[in-house]
Amino acid sequence: MMLISTSRRPSNRTRSFVKELLGVIPLSFQVSRGKKSVEELKDIAILKGCRRLMIIESKDGNPSALSFMHVDKKDWKWIGVLDITVSLRREMNIEFIESSIEEDLPLFIKGEKDEGYHFIKEMFQASDYEENSSSPVIVWNGEFINFSREDISPQLIGPKIKVLQWKRSQ
Repeated sequence: MMLISTSRRPSNRTRSFVKELLGVIPLSFQVSRGKKSVEELKDIAILKGCRRLMIIESKDGNPSALSFMHVDKKDWKWIGVLDITVSLRREMNIEFIESSIEEDLPLFIKGEKDEGYHFIKEMFQASDYEENSSSPVIVWNGEFINFSREDISPQLIGPKIKVLQWKRSQ
């Protein structure tokens, strides 16, 4: 389970990105940031039973980074950051609307098994891809993250995330 929030005062484009992520990450929740501190977001994540907190940072009105935190009742720590650019569904002419996934499904990852693959797998708490699953899948090609929901569409459904750089937190 993952709690997704944004930096303060997100743009409409960042809000749209959050909605698209909610449709491909099982049991994810969105909390409007407002004036909440990171500490308050962490507490909300713990109350909801989430093990990950993702904060979407913006620059010039565009999503620019995904910061990941591991949370539990006893401890929390920043674990990594992806510097990104994003293509939303409407920008890719994908007319696909789905609601958030409220079933306890695994999130799978498939693609080129390089260092980026293993980093993304860890950040999103994904499992290696299994054929014939109705679970959502992160598709990694060494440069881009995209998503599929084979239960709904044979095509990639976005959002498409270009990974510019990634780094583990110490």
